[in-house]
Amino acid sequence: MADFHQMRPFKILALVMVAIAAVLTITSLAGPEWVSVSFYHEEKVRSWGLWWNCFKVHTAFEMCLTADWLVACAALVFFSLLAQVLALAMAVWGLSSRRRLPYLVAGGLCSCAGIFLIICLIIYPIMFTMEVKENKDFYTETSEFSFDWTYGIAWGAVIFLLCATIFFFVRVREENDAQPMKLVKDKPLTYYSA
Repeated sequence: MADFHQMRPFKILALVMVAIAAVLTITSLAGPEWVSVSFYHEEKVRSWGLWWNCFKVHTAFEMCLTADWLVACAALVFFSLLAQVLALAMAVWGLSSRRRLPYLVAGGLCSCAGIFLIICLIIYPIMFTMEVKENKDFYTETSEFSFDWTYGIAWGAVIFLLCATIFFFVRVREENDAQPMKLVKDKPLTYYSA
C-alpha cells in the first residue's frame, strides 16, 4: 500500500490568501496615494498617503494634516502587517507539524490584522474629510478630493484576510476527509508506443 500525505486544501488556500494580503498591505503601506486632492489654483493633483502630511500648494498656502491620526493609521497598518507575517509563520508551521493549534493561532492573527486594517480604513477618510471641512483655508482652496488606488488595495487586503480567517477556522471532521495526495515515487511509470 502506498504512503499518503494528508493535504489540507483549506489551510493551503488560507496560507496563499494571507500571503496575498501581506503583499497588498505592503503596497498600501508604502503607497503615496490614499487620497488625491485637486486645488483651485493648481492644475496638478496632489496625493496623500500614510507618511506625507504637508504640501505647499502655492506661495501663500501650505496644506498640512494633523500628524496624530495619520501616525495612528500608519501604526495600525504596520501592526496588521506584523500580524499577517506571524500568521504566515504559524500556517507554515501548521502545515509541517499537522497540528490544529497553529491554524487557530493563525486564524486569530488574521482576524486581528483584519480588524486593525478596518479601523484604519474607517478612521482615515473620516479624519481627512473632517480636517478639510473644518479648516476654512483648506475648504476654500480644495476643489475636490477622492480616495485613490492604495486605499482600495487596503480594502482588498481586508477581504483576503477575512477569507483566510474563515479557512483557518474550518475544521475537517476526520483525518480521512482530507484530500489524499500520492507521493511522486509511488506514481506508476507509463510508456507510450507509436
